[in-house]
Amino acid sequence: MKRMVKNILVAGAFVVGANGLFAAQASNDWVDQLYKAKLGRAPFAEARQRAEQANTVYREEVTPKAVMPNTWFEDFYRAKYGRSSPTEEAWLRAERANTVYREEIVPPAAKPADTWRDDFWKAKYGRPFPTDSVK
Repeated sequence: MKRMVKNILVAGAFVVGANGLFAAQASNDWVDQLYKAKLGRAPFAEARQRAEQANTVYREEVTPKAVMPNTWFEDFYRAKYGRSSPTEEAWLRAERANTVYREEIVPPAAKPADTWRDDFWKAKYGRPFPTDSVK
């Protein structure tokens, strides 16, 4: 009888332990709550969100800011200086940065380093530098 009770207690402890292992939460929310209470932010949750954002194809959609219906300043600036105003350029840069599909920026092909003679000749005479084969 003693042995049977001991076996039942051991089996019960095993079942309780296995249930605790299998039913455990997959995340450590209590650690995040502890850090949030102490630091005011949850670094693990922030890192998890950054990793999820880095792995997603589409960026989070940013709500567009209200566009001013009165664009006289931008029109005046463009007419006077021949380019967009700094405010509009900043707005366009922000819009380009927030688009889902951005154009890939390809650096220009490398030129030979000693083109000063050709550039000087073209600036002074309006034609390229004569080569030896033209003689």
